[in-house]
Amino acid sequence: MANKLKPQDIYELLDGYNSELDTLDDSDDEQVPNELHQMNEEGKFPNEVLETLLAEFDTTETFFENETNDEPNAEVDLNLNYTHQVLNYFDKILRMDVTAKNEIKWVSQPFVPPKLSIDDIMQDLPIYIDIPSPLHYFNRYFSDSDFENMALYTNMYAHQNTSSWKKNTDKYEIRTFIALHILTGCLRFARISMYWDTFIGINVFINNMSRNRFYSLRSNFHVIDNMKIPTNNKDRFVKVRPMFDCVLKRCRELVKERNLSIDEQIVPFTGHLNVKQYCKGKPNPWGIKIFMLCGASGVIYDFIIYQGSETEFCPQFKNKFGLGASVVLQLTEHVEENKHFLFFDNYFASYNLFEILLQRKIFAASTIRVDRFSKPPFMNDKVLASIGKGATHEIRNDKNTIALLKWYDNKSVHMASNFIASGNVDHVERWDKKIKEYDTVERPEVIQLYNKSMGGVDKIDQLIAYYRIFLKSKKWTLRMVFHSIDMAICNSWLEYLQDCNLLGIEKKKQMDLLHFKMRLADNLINLGRCDNIKRPRGRPTSASTPSPSPPFKKKKRQKNQSRIKKPVTII
Repeated sequence: MANKLKPQDIYELLDGYNSELDTLDDSDDEQVPNELHQMNEEGKFPNEVLETLLAEFDTTETFFENETNDEPNAEVDLNLNYTHQVLNYFDKILRMDVTAKNEIKWVSQPFVPPKLSIDDIMQDLPIYIDIPSPLHYFNRYFSDSDFENMALYTNMYAHQNTSSWKKNTDKYEIRTFIALHILTGCLRFARISMYWDTFIGINVFINNMSRNRFYSLRSNFHVIDNMKIPTNNKDRFVKVRPMFDCVLKRCRELVKERNLSIDEQIVPFTGHLNVKQYCKGKPNPWGIKIFMLCGASGVIYDFIIYQGSETEFCPQFKNKFGLGASVVLQLTEHVEENKHFLFFDNYFASYNLFEILLQRKIFAASTIRVDRFSKPPFMNDKVLASIGKGATHEIRNDKNTIALLKWYDNKSVHMASNFIASGNVDHVERWDKKIKEYDTVERPEVIQLYNKSMGGVDKIDQLIAYYRIFLKSKKWTLRMVFHSIDMAICNSWLEYLQDCNLLGIEKKKQMDLLHFKMRLADNLINLGRCDNIKRPRGRPTSASTPSPSPPFKKKKRQKNQSRIKKPVTII
């Protein structure tokens, strides 16, 4: 009787990478039939044994099919496939041909733009007739299970670090806690305690959570188990990573716009943190830096939190292309080919980056630092100034794949692109100090496209800053947690506007950002609340706002009614 083969042995025999066909000769093919015939005559390989082996093989095949369809293993396979795709992406980029800096050659000739045939972007149409509530959009970023995890880890941390934690929180209270924080950004009182002031009487705070409970939840709020952080952890934002992973997951699912931009965002923070950055020119220069990929409308599609040398960059990218180009290459990992135009500033631009983006059929344009492009032969500023505002000097590389342009406005501006240069020139007005009136100046097409599409990150920054969650804490964890919520709300509102436009809803009937945030806070508070809430007995306490007294109504006299003086009786 033949020995039974284990499933793993059969799996190894079926592995396509360990084939032994290469070792067979023509002579072996001739000997195989004779050997089988001889074994059958001698009775060494009867039919019964063959049928038994085939039955065992069928059973083993069924076992592997069930193992593949099992849910936990399916998740592992998805993760392995994603990791394999990421490795293939990095390997593909590293194998692309790039030009060494000493081999870059420039030609003082106009750039001949290629004929582009851009693929269409398939926009997902809404499957609903009426526009959903703000909570529907927000739940795409933070689901019910995410709020359960917040409550679980908050209770866990509170029991580990304090003995005054008497009542465990749940997902409904966590929603109320976050909703009250959202309202603090809308109302903007000077102090948190003022929301519970009986003189002001903000009922939504007084009736839903006490002030002490609010402070207790804020001091114990956690999204991970601190005891499970490994000792060799290198992620400096590990304590808030689940919040940003939830936002990032939804951002990558969105259908990207035609024009994309990459820029830096600063989360305002002035406390103690060793990865805190200073970014000149930002409204809040001190804070935590986030590299973002956004559309022209401001929608966030991808981001990377900068944490110095421990940032999740591919080390081969960083060594070969530098930090700025590595940011662009990793943020454009999920950008489809031949569908998008990309814009960024001179912090990220380099010659090899434009080469790689062109090979990936991502058409890019940016401002540049001239020293990164191997001394291009531009005209002197004095020569362009003598020509006047709007003067342009255009050069290209010897392969006609990358164009550089120098445009003289109030000062010289240097641009690079792999798809356009001067193009169709338009005209803009500039103030002339000498003649004290506006003058018409020519503007190249690449400048026009850059100004139109580059402000995506600045727009989402502006939306967040309008009603940023009010927080005076010096804990960087709280600042980052509530910044992720601000990002999710602003992205949800932009998704809401897109659906309104697709459904043909008038602009006057669309909610603005303030109305959207307040409606969202109301939905979070009322979600899961029972109708039969136990109210305290007796008269209302001083915490409740007294109802205003009815206004005094003065009786009107009739016109024909004469005034009759009552006689005064003297006693």
